[in-house]
Amino acid sequence: MIIVIVGPTGVGKTRVSIELAKRLNTEIISGDSVQVYKGLTIGSAKVTEEEKEGIKHHMIDILNPQESFSVALYQRYVREAIKTIESQGKIPIIVGGTGFYIKSTLHDFNFDQAHRDAHFDVKFESYSNEELHDLLKLRDEKASKLVHPNNRHRVLQSLFRAEQGVKRSEQSNQEKPLYDYRIIGLTMPKEKLYERINQRVEMMFHQGLVEEVKHLYDANIHTQATQAIGYKELYQYFNQEVSLEEAKEAIKKHSRQYAKRQYTYFKNQFNVKWFNVDLSAFNNTIDTVIEYTLNEIHKGD
Repeated sequence: MIIVIVGPTGVGKTRVSIELAKRLNTEIISGDSVQVYKGLTIGSAKVTEEEKEGIKHHMIDILNPQESFSVALYQRYVREAIKTIESQGKIPIIVGGTGFYIKSTLHDFNFDQAHRDAHFDVKFESYSNEELHDLLKLRDEKASKLVHPNNRHRVLQSLFRAEQGVKRSEQSNQEKPLYDYRIIGLTMPKEKLYERINQRVEMMFHQGLVEEVKHLYDANIHTQATQAIGYKELYQYFNQEVSLEEAKEAIKKHSRQYAKRQYTYFKNQFNVKWFNVDLSAFNNTIDTVIEYTLNEIHKGD
């Protein structure tokens, strides 16, 4: 069995996962697409060594920010980590908010099909993201529902596969789970979550987020990694496109929007057992999650 803890940014996944891992004497796999990068620490709310409390974590600080990363690589690395942890007789815990990456690992997603060339992209240079996504709807409607319109790379790849007669939606049975897993979701009222996100951003600035991003900017790193929330907005500040205050407010806004998208994905794509986070008595939330998890594990005995 695999335990997966999901939820929007700022809801308390790290603390719950650490306590559960301690109770189960196991290891944690990050389900975050940004924490894989070294040097992107504050902006990704990366778990600290102190917070880990000795629990081994996988998929953190494994790449330099100049290196590219993809859902296919994530899938491969995490499946290897799952195998390693299970070989020790332990139950892996996946924790994070990048829903598509997590689902692609747990389900039968196949990323090994045809690769497009640059000539294909040129044909659609004049298309906006929305127009491109509308075209995908016509060619492969199922695939269009799995790809966000702003993820131009994946929209193009799905279009290419459709034109090759290998529709992305037909490559694999993506609803077929490859593992026995349980999804634990953490939630709280929207107003409280948004307030917490705003406070977290303020704390990131206090901890040195500007200096962290400036180091990347000065190193002339303009890659996939620096398109993450918290980094792309400060790059705009360093480019003198916005003021520092405008960048901060944009980070808050984009983080809140991302949290909303996370909820939507988790609710539509997973069978989640939701737990309301009680910030005034967080230990009660932890105890409830641990009790549920132990009951689910014992059901399989």
